[in-house]
Amino acid sequence: MALEYAYEHVVTPRDATTSGIAYDGSYIEWACTARERMFVDHMDVSEMASPWFLVGETNVRYMSPAYLNDKIEIRVTVGDHNAGKGYAKFDYRFINKGSGQLLAQGHQVIFFYDAKTGKRVPIPKEFTKLL
Repeated sequence: MALEYAYEHVVTPRDATTSGIAYDGSYIEWACTARERMFVDHMDVSEMASPWFLVGETNVRYMSPAYLNDKIEIRVTVGDHNAGKGYAKFDYRFINKGSGQLLAQGHQVIFFYDAKTGKRVPIPKEFTKLL
């Protein structure tokens, strides 16, 4: 079973509109931060030649708003992936920690590549720690 990583974020004024609702784009920023923290906490990223992946697709489906000062837990798992074709899909769930309510869910597809050649490569061995 794939590792599930949880990242917590408190909605700040920078994340929210003047009416106190989190911007839709903030969810994408939180997802990217959660993904990067997952890498740092579970992989030896010093072994990866930067940049080592590109984002090919991002999708978020909103169900309920987050508000200023809400504690949001972003749960990340690696879903569909193909080692030989060099892609992985991250599944995200955004949960209000106070109420337990699912606020949004989505996914992001990344492609692994060699920065020197610009060509796609298989999933790096270090990444398999997340599977």
